Amino acid sequence: MSYLEFAEIYDSLMTDIPYDNWVDFIKRKIGARKDILEIACGTGNITRLLADDNYKITAFDLSEEMLVKAYEKLRRYSNVSIFNMNMLDFRIDKYFDAAICCCDGINYLLNEEEVEGFFSRVYEHLSTDSVFLFDYSTIHKLQNQLGRNTIVTEEDDIFMVWENLYDEEDHTCEMTLNFFVCDSNGLYRRIEEYQKQKSYECQIICLMLKQVGFSSIEVFDGYHEESCHLTSDRAVFVCKKEN
Repeated sequence: MSYLEFAEIYDSLMTDIPYDNWVDFIKRKIGARKDILEIACGTGNITRLLADDNYKITAFDLSEEMLVKAYEKLRRYSNVSIFNMNMLDFRIDKYFDAAICCCDGINYLLNEEEVEGFFSRVYEHLSTDSVFLFDYSTIHKLQNQLGRNTIVTEEDDIFMVWENLYDEEDHTCEMTLNFFVCDSNGLYRRIEEYQKQKSYECQIICLMLKQVGFSSIEVFDGYHEESCHLTSDRAVFVCKKEN
């Protein structure tokens, strides 16, 4: 499978994400801070909404193909810079007022060493009195919504078969997605995508954040003001670098 093919249909698969609501939440939490580092920006949906409100965004993603789509959306913005970098070893020669990592970026880090190393690298790029906000899919979601289930959907010209294989011991979920995309001739083209995600107990994430220096940690039930609970599908963490 060409990742370019998956990038082409990515936005069609994400139409149920309430990006406007997410960005409203993000803006409430980062307050007046305007110089933002966006990690794992994908095709730039959140980037564009923040840029529309005159935030200065430095965004990066590992996938060059995703960034091609992001550039198409963002090239007219003078307040956006886009880079191709890995969240595990990125380095940018400046400090930021806030950092965000949305849409399950953390779930693609498959062990605690990677997660803590990522947190440490984010911390190094933040100025004093800055905010770090990120989300992840919870163990509850991977175990109960995905589990060992097969999900079949059809929307517009895309038919999807999504097979999941959840490992209860290490809280990982292997996902095999087959997309059948109808072209202008009425013929279906198959695109196959494999992904693996891992989730973590909230307490472990909070401990790692504290170990690298973050404080004032809050955990929310998705992009809502309610606290995260045992059946939350998405946890959103908001913390500060205060010194």
